[in-house]
Amino acid sequence: MAPKKARNLSKDTRFAEVVDQLAGGYKTIGQMVYAVLREAILSGAFAPGEWLRQESLAAAIGVSRIPVRTALLQLESEGLVNFHPHRGARVRTLSPAQINEIYRLRTLLESYALRLSMTKMTPTRLQSLRNLAVRLDEQPEGGQFLDVRVQFYRELYDAENNPLLVEMIEELRSHVGRYLLSFRFDGQHHNRHVDLVNHVASGDLTGAEAWLYSHLEAVRAGIQELATDEEGAEAEGADADPADDDEAVALAAELNSEPALAGAVAIATDGARTARGRKAAARADGATPRRATKVNVGRGPRSAR
Repeated sequence: MAPKKARNLSKDTRFAEVVDQLAGGYKTIGQMVYAVLREAILSGAFAPGEWLRQESLAAAIGVSRIPVRTALLQLESEGLVNFHPHRGARVRTLSPAQINEIYRLRTLLESYALRLSMTKMTPTRLQSLRNLAVRLDEQPEGGQFLDVRVQFYRELYDAENNPLLVEMIEELRSHVGRYLLSFRFDGQHHNRHVDLVNHVASGDLTGAEAWLYSHLEAVRAGIQELATDEEGAEAEGADADPADDDEAVALAAELNSEPALAGAVAIATDGARTARGRKAAARADGATPRRATKVNVGRGPRSAR
């Protein structure tokens, strides 16, 4: 669940691990900051619905707020972050409609993958599946549980021979995020993955598909309930944790402290003044001024975001 108050990221060990892991090997600071924030969101270091304060992020990573804001804008274009006026950026939460669509598609693809895989099941793969199922059913919630589950389903769906199909399934799964998927939503059914392997071993396609439908529906319902709780927390805390309104002013001052960016700001300002001058002259002549082409500074073309 998302914390209701902003965390002290300088003392957050999980976020520090992400920073340490990804701090090197990038050509630019901007690339590094983007990779760190993206991994922190996908890994669950930042929970769905959590507010991301630019000042705290910059201090924790050890950079200025300029690359942090640029990275957050890119993450917004990818659907991982939402910006709220006068409040800042927040990790995206899924709507009930989005969750339903994801799991409808997963059911279609995974039932097909299951049928395809069972026709080519081998004793070696079956034994590997059984070993992974035992580990998976005994693993507590968390990152290791998620890693074992990925291994189990790659083996079940024969990723080696169906790489594109499995990639599509995992892409749909990634839309939900590691944070939500690290929970057990069908804990009342112990050893269920072993039950699935038993259906596969006996060639019981009907039983295996019924297990899959039931499992995916339980996960969908659990994620939807958790997402609904996040929406309720957002409404409850709407006035409790406002973003710092001085942040934009401070960022503008920081931008002007960078020579190259200050030049860009000056060019944009001069251009705006020139455009206003043209409009005023056109109105004096009784003509309709042309609309200036809008330049989206710093965000790049939509196709690149």
